[in-house]
Amino acid sequence: MAKQTQKEKEKEKEKERERERERERERERARETDEQDQEQEQDGLGAAGFAASFLALQLGGGTIGSAQIDPGVHLAILAHALRRPDDLARVMGALLGSVSDETGAGDIDVDVRACFPLSITENDEEVSVDSEHLSQMLLLHLQQNPKDSLVGWYSTGNKVDANSALIHEYFASEFPIVPLHLLVDADLKDSRMAVKAFVTSEAGVPSSEFAGTMFLPVPCTVKMNEAERSVLDLISSAKPSVIEESAGGFVGSSNSIGILSDMDNLERAIVAVQGMIENIQEWVSGVKSGEIPANDSIGRYLLDTVSSVPLIAASDFEKMFNNHMQDLLMVVYLSNLTRTQLAIAQRLQNLV
Repeated sequence: MAKQTQKEKEKEKEKERERERERERERERARETDEQDQEQEQDGLGAAGFAASFLALQLGGGTIGSAQIDPGVHLAILAHALRRPDDLARVMGALLGSVSDETGAGDIDVDVRACFPLSITENDEEVSVDSEHLSQMLLLHLQQNPKDSLVGWYSTGNKVDANSALIHEYFASEFPIVPLHLLVDADLKDSRMAVKAFVTSEAGVPSSEFAGTMFLPVPCTVKMNEAERSVLDLISSAKPSVIEESAGGFVGSSNSIGILSDMDNLERAIVAVQGMIENIQEWVSGVKSGEIPANDSIGRYLLDTVSSVPLIAASDFEKMFNNHMQDLLMVVYLSNLTRTQLAIAQRLQNLV
């Protein structure tokens, strides 16, 4: 019995060694197949592969991934464009802000918070930048805002050209930054102000006659808080109104709007919320009826929004709203009373 057991163990070991040798042969065949595939891939490059490599973009690390623009920058650029001479096609200036740390993908985020105009002369023959003016303006700005730095430049118009590439190359060579180019359509084509952000990348073979520069768009968003949003909404609501003389003669037009009271602002907010709720109801009804295709992301967003609203009975909500309204009316009454008392005291003082 012991001899039979020993023979079975030896047979089992022999089978295990045979299986190991078979696995080794499979690994060897797999390596040979991979080497053959690599050789065929290299042989298949040919002229097309060489052309693709020749025209490849030289994209380096540390490129700008996105840009956030303060609304004050847009207004400053528009003011600069409105004050330009009639013979000047476009205006240009410097952008200031901060640059975030690089992410894992090597991209950086630019936060543009301010800008100032520059003296840049361009014609068909040359493009020149007043470096002394740029240095002085940058020094003055950094004295008031030491956390800011130069992040790029802006220009008005709706397209980039050869001069734009030269100016962009100037900022990239004179300053240790990855410059951002902000293109603002100050002519307001299609009744809107188009804002685009660009970075550049080398195209072709570097340091040769075939080298070139390509402007690549980057995501650009407007960064604003609630107060700035309210101001922009108020500015955008101003509509042209015709101004006439007392005799009926036409004088011109003006885009102006008065500051709304607290009650008017509350009414506008309620109307806006009611309109958004009606739009949501129409969208949900269209999805349920099959007229509008469903969108999972919008559905999840609506679910999160509805879940964040506390469940309050209609009577309790009405009571809370009325209490808040009474408090608001009391504040308005007290402010008017104080204003009246001050006016009376001022008149009594003038009489004495």
